[in-house]
Parts: sequence; C-alpha cells; structure tokens
Amino acid sequence: MKHDVLAWAEGHPTKKLISKETLNHRGLIEMVSGLDVYQHTAEAYRRAYFALGIDIINRVPLENAPVPTPAGTTRPHPTRPYHLAPLGIYDTVSRHTYLCQTPQEVWTLDMNTANYQDLLVPVPHPCTTGDIQAREAAIDDVGLYYPMLYTTLFMWPVELLGWEVFMLAAISEKDRFHEHVLLPCAQKSKDIVAEMARASTNPFLYVHDDLALATGPFFRPAWYDAYIFPHYPDIWQAAKAGGKKIIFVADGNMTKFLPRLLEAGVDGIMFENPATPLEAVIEHFGQPGQFLIGGIETVTLTSGTPEDVRRMVFELYDQVQHLSGFALASCGGLHGNIPLENLEAYFDARVAIGATPKDWRGRGRGTVT
Repeated sequence: MKHDVLAWAEGHPTKKLISKETLNHRGLIEMVSGLDVYQHTAEAYRRAYFALGIDIINRVPLENAPVPTPAGTTRPHPTRPYHLAPLGIYDTVSRHTYLCQTPQEVWTLDMNTANYQDLLVPVPHPCTTGDIQAREAAIDDVGLYYPMLYTTLFMWPVELLGWEVFMLAAISEKDRFHEHVLLPCAQKSKDIVAEMARASTNPFLYVHDDLALATGPFFRPAWYDAYIFPHYPDIWQAAKAGGKKIIFVADGNMTKFLPRLLEAGVDGIMFENPATPLEAVIEHFGQPGQFLIGGIETVTLTSGTPEDVRRMVFELYDQVQHLSGFALASCGGLHGNIPLENLEAYFDARVAIGATPKDWRGRGRGTVT
C-alpha cells in the first residue's frame, strides 16, 4: 500500500515486498473484484490493486473503460493518426502517419508546435497537474500513483518522426538534428518534468526513453554521449531540486548505458529482463539508496506453464531478497493474452515471497477503504 512504498523510498524496512504491476487482464480483475470491469472500471481496478498487493500504480481509471477493439482486428483512432488493436481491457496503439515522410522534411518542421498531449503513447495518462492530482486522490492509500513522462528525449523523434526518418536525419546531419529537434524537445520535457514535480506527492519521478534494442544501442554510444545524456540532468533538474528520486524506465538491453544513467543522476531503473540482464542491473543499481523495479519475464508469463511461472518467481527472489531497493514487477504488463492459470500461479508465488496477501482471491470483493 501507499505507506509501504513511502517507507521503502526512505530505505526503511517494510512488512511486505514492494511490487508494481500494470493491470490489463479482464479475467484477473473481475475474479478478484467481483465486478464487471466495463461497468465499474474505477472500483474494479481499485479492488484489484488492494487484493493483489500492488503498491506502485500507474493505471488509475477515473471513468469506465471504452469497448475494446474486437479480437483479431484493428481500427483507426477517430481523431488521431493511430491504429487501435486489442491487448486487454484497454487497447494498444500504434502510429501510422508521422510528421515527415522524408529526412529532408525534418528541417522544415516547427518543433515548437509539437505537443505531448497529442501523442497516444503507451502510458495511460497525461502528466498535467489536474490529472495527476485527480488520480492520486482516486487511488488514495491503496497504493502510490505515479505519472510517467514517456518521451524524455530519445522517444520524442521516435513518436513524431518514426524510426526510419529519425535515424536517417539524426545520422546524416547530427549537429543539425540536435539543434533543430533534440534541443526543443529537451526543453519540452524539462517543462513537463517541472510540472510533474510540482503536482505529484510521489517521492519518485518516472521518466522513459527506449535507448536500445534487445541486442543493444540503436546508434553508436558516442552519439548518445554527445546528444542525449548531457541533457538528462537538466531535464529532471526541477525534480531533483525538490528532493525527488529519478526512476528511469526502458525496454531493450540497457547494459551499455547503466553507468551513464548513474552519472546523469538516475536513482533507480525499471527494466525489462532478460533484455537487460538482472545481474547487470544489480551491479549498477543494487546499492542501498538505489532502486530496481522489474525482474519478471513477460514471455514466461505468457508462454510458459504455471510451474515455469512459479519457478521464475522463486529463482528471482533468491537473487534479489537481499536488496532493500528491489520491487517486483512484470514491466511488460499483465495483459489479456496471458493465460489466467499462469496469473493465478504468479500471484500464488507472490504470496510465498511476501508480495501478495494470502487471501488475494477473495480480499477485494467488497468496498476498499
């Protein structure tokens, strides 16, 4: 619950193992809440977080979820250049039309008109003051709500330009791309982070940039050293000045970048393994006062057997139980494509390691206070 995360943030012992999950599985939520998730979305989610012992929370619905896209189909978003596809209670999104079709068009863009609120990024909610405060109030003491900036710097051109145009422009004219695209985007993110820091009571501030593929960096490391990492401390300066701890969120193999993130003032990492090996994360973020959020492999949850899932949880716990800053999470999220029997095995295993209450199956079937 919220008080557990606040104690954990300060390095104090907690009665339970802290955990974070992104819930998007109808069967699981309805099983533990006793509610139709489309008729009572906000309360069903609130009961589910309480029942499952999820402490760090990003998805906090304030209204009923829309009807999802039918299985096996896609549909266009009604107003924005995205397609919707089924993933669980909430759809996933993918952009189909970008601001430029060729690298040459990049130089004519007015980057000042780009607006974070126009992006349908894979993060449930905006980073505005009113929205942050409304969701903090809605979840109350059940858990600690966190907003997250999805496009910290590297992801701005990914979302606005698409991978091909971004990479061609950024490599062909590096300094020009830095001046024309990255510098304005860094300022946008700095302003967003400052608003998040003012609005949120969370002692952590979450920022996201997928800097790497599963095999490693997209660009040569020198490119990041010149154009990405120097801007990070300035982007989250307001949050650090306010005493907040920076949690960096990323997919892909981030091993090469872990030392640079430390140098840039990152206090913890929310990682998806095995893309980034757990051993590497522990090496760089395993000291007292540092934080690791992750450890659960989405592929095993989705494609393994219940016994595979249980084994994964127990083997992970053997590696991390001595780390005061560890929080258990499946960073890929608990979506509708995961077999319910695997999720039951997962939460039963979480009980055994102290992350979930023993009575989780029935604990949420009532008003949560």
